[in-house]
Amino acid sequence: MSTRFPIRFDWKDLELILALAETGSIAGAAERNHMVASAVSKRLSDLEQQFGAALVERHARGVRLTPAGEALRARAGHLLDEAHRLQGELRDYASGVTGHVRLFTNISAIVEFLPRALAAFHQIYPGIRVELQEQVSADVAEAVRAGVADLGIVSELPHMPDLAFTPFRQDELQLVVPAGHPLATREQLCFSEALGYPLVGLHTNSTLHGRLTREAAQAGHELRPLVQVTSFDAVCAMVAAGLGVGVVPRGATTPYVQSLGLIGLTLNDDWAQRQLCLCTRANAVGSPAMQMLFAHLRGTSEAAT
Repeated sequence: MSTRFPIRFDWKDLELILALAETGSIAGAAERNHMVASAVSKRLSDLEQQFGAALVERHARGVRLTPAGEALRARAGHLLDEAHRLQGELRDYASGVTGHVRLFTNISAIVEFLPRALAAFHQIYPGIRVELQEQVSADVAEAVRAGVADLGIVSELPHMPDLAFTPFRQDELQLVVPAGHPLATREQLCFSEALGYPLVGLHTNSTLHGRLTREAAQAGHELRPLVQVTSFDAVCAMVAAGLGVGVVPRGATTPYVQSLGLIGLTLNDDWAQRQLCLCTRANAVGSPAMQMLFAHLRGTSEAAT
């Protein structure tokens, strides 16, 4: 059993640590927090005495955080964000909202599947507010694991023993090329056949970039995108501009493909059929509101099959 010590600091102390890190001075932190410099110094001294460690080093131009101060700063931002979220959720309850769910998901699910599903959920449960945030799949899983997100939607992640994955929807990837491209007359092909042409890709941290990198390596190529962007619509725009070919989800990009006059080609690779999954903490029950949203999304998934 871990030993619990009484907490003798408050939110203002955490705000001061962040202000000291950002301004680099006692006076700057005092001004930002509408305090006098002597009050900031007193709070800082009290904190250092409680922790038994120096939090700042003073120098000619102001102050800098010590390793202990940096550790506190790193946690302070997260704690304050959580406190603000909690405050907002409690105010929601006061105004008649009966639940709050933080749903993190990749862009494919947001564009293809969630608009109708969430609209229907709101009709059934108007008192539950869903806070939706877009992240790459790896970050979604980490947010669920850390409790920052209540529920997530991800694609192709390795097994994680502390998370549970429930099939949600299938997501088909396609290759998009501009009209007149040498591949434009093809209806279907393997991704390896496109590796001889310039590629427009997503940013390095995206799940899809990782998949394409692995597939290129297996085909004896190094994936070196000519351009890397942060969204699928941007991929389509760059392809339309003649900067290369791109791999995008069919359902999420059909409007862009059609409006830009691009050609969508079927990829014969098995991995082009991606499984999107609902992601939750393993063996965690979750709030009633989260359970309702999970059941609703799972139900819409089963209805679509």
